[in-house]
Amino acid sequence: MEPEKVKIVTALILVFLCVQAIGLTTGYRYLELVSAGEVEPAIPEGKESIASVLLFAYILFATGIILLIVKFKKKLLTAVEGLAIFFTSSIVFELLIPVGINIPGAFTIPIGIPLALTLTVIHLSRPTYLTQNVALIFAVSGAGAILGASLGVMPVLIFILFLGIYDFISVFYTKHMLYMAKAITERPRAFTAAFPTNIKSYTKTSSKENGEEGKTKRESGHTFQLGGGDLAIPLMFTVSLLNISIISALAASLGALTALILLFTYILKRPGIALPALPPVTAGAVTGFLLSLLII
Repeated sequence: MEPEKVKIVTALILVFLCVQAIGLTTGYRYLELVSAGEVEPAIPEGKESIASVLLFAYILFATGIILLIVKFKKKLLTAVEGLAIFFTSSIVFELLIPVGINIPGAFTIPIGIPLALTLTVIHLSRPTYLTQNVALIFAVSGAGAILGASLGVMPVLIFILFLGIYDFISVFYTKHMLYMAKAITERPRAFTAAFPTNIKSYTKTSSKENGEEGKTKRESGHTFQLGGGDLAIPLMFTVSLLNISIISALAASLGALTALILLFTYILKRPGIALPALPPVTAGAVTGFLLSLLII
């Protein structure tokens, strides 16, 4: 494999492992708080199969909103991105750093709030592929951890099945996912992970969606993108498996990573090709889980 492609796969592995490590730790901490009765599950009926149907309906609704924004008011994407980064990353920071900042004579602010705000402002003010990936890691880790910890294994499996079918249809038939992805990736946004062929372009600032953006893209060469959902959904599954065993969670994580590496190795030979990543990645995660049952 060519050196630049090795770097892309290495970056992919690093991003995936960061999401899994931070997400599993966050999810484990959240499950501890739920067991202790200190917090309520984000989805009260999460152990029931109907939860997967409701969550899938929510995903369809959210996708529809994003499509409308892309078509009629694209500038709103930045606001949606900022809110998503702030709220989901604050979950990670608050659970992993459970301390607060005392305001004399007033109140205590959880440290997760200023940390999440700082991450959001840094990325939105100077968006680069590096800040995009860092913001995505924390955002996906927070969202995937909370959902996975609130759902049972079976509801997550049903949800994965629905999403896998939807992902296939939206890429190959309706193609609305490609339309949305094209708009989202016009600038470094934390809705996807970015892996440019030119490693130096990770720190290039790209703040405009015009000719300057086109220049940045030409300088950076081809950039491979991986949707945030393709990282969040495997994390949901692995976190839900913490209720069975850590071994199962790690095995599912390894299975998803293996499938992702194989998929990217294939895509790297065909720049420009668009493939749904979720079906093979989740299939790898489920395979890893099933194999783990042989040793626990």
